[in-house]
Amino acid sequence: MATNNNNETKVKCPVCGTEFAIGKHEHNVKNATVIGADSGLGTIYLPVSKRGEALQQAGIDTSKYFSINVPGGEPMVMKKTDDGKAVPVSSDDPIVKMILGKGTVPNRKLFRRWVMSQVFHGLTAKDYHGNKMGFTQWLTNHGYKYQWTMLLEELRVQARLYKNGDMENFNARNRWFDKALAITMAGKHIEQVREDAKSRPTHKCKGVPYVEYDSVNYFVSDIEKKLITPLWGYIRAIEIAVNPQKLYEAVWHFVRNAHLCVAGTFKQCQEWKDAYKGMGAYAVMQNLLRFHGCTFPKDNDFWQRHRDDLDMLELAAKTYEDEGWRLFGLMKQMIEENGIDIEGKMAEWARAKNNA
Repeated sequence: MATNNNNETKVKCPVCGTEFAIGKHEHNVKNATVIGADSGLGTIYLPVSKRGEALQQAGIDTSKYFSINVPGGEPMVMKKTDDGKAVPVSSDDPIVKMILGKGTVPNRKLFRRWVMSQVFHGLTAKDYHGNKMGFTQWLTNHGYKYQWTMLLEELRVQARLYKNGDMENFNARNRWFDKALAITMAGKHIEQVREDAKSRPTHKCKGVPYVEYDSVNYFVSDIEKKLITPLWGYIRAIEIAVNPQKLYEAVWHFVRNAHLCVAGTFKQCQEWKDAYKGMGAYAVMQNLLRFHGCTFPKDNDFWQRHRDDLDMLELAAKTYEDEGWRLFGLMKQMIEENGIDIEGKMAEWARAKNNA
């Protein structure tokens, strides 16, 4: 794929190379495919575009093709059969071959739509009695280990983005999940390990009290030295990590030795929850602004007349880097002001997936 040196998006015919002009603030919508000049997609080749008639003249029949959003996954290209049914398009499809011959659209430029799906699930989650439990409770229900699994995966992806020179996406993700958060989470984990170990029933060996922790016996007097101090050594490795790859490796070693198998009753780190909410809100708002025709909410400190919606979002995200819960509240305001029916959207996605 040919890529522009800026964030401008250009759409070209996969056969003749004809470029279709898209205004800076104009978005083209055709069967759930949304493209804007400022989408940051570089040069892409799609059989579905604003100039459908031009593609027809180039010998491509696009009338049977469309895309759907799949909750928790990537957008899926579909094709209508002669009997009216919708089926997934295979890689052997002639038009798909034309697209692959020119290049594909990188999914990372779609601003993590699976995150949007996860946030919607959290906002609509219900308890056993059918009552909404709230996003925070939904997140808490994932359990303590989930915060470490999620952090590791996030740092792994960041390391790859950094290595590939994709600083735009790296910076957007590193805003919420970075070295400082990892150190905070590790420190709070050690505090809980210390409290948990000291609360365990004591036994005696030749009159000396000891506790069993993670299948190892520790004399009570040795808990700090033999159980806690080694964990601080792993935190030191996190602190001195010189690049994203080293940070990922250091956190991985900490998690491997953090006694997570006995941490079932530990509480999730509040700073991690805030980061999760900030990242989720940012991804949802990006998608609502770029692909769902929404506008930035007005009743807040960031809205200004004639200012670009995405610029206002960036300012809000930068301001709330350490207060992700505030950006999450702004996201809720955007959803409400734009009349987004969350449950309706999810039902729509489910129907599309079932009909695929």
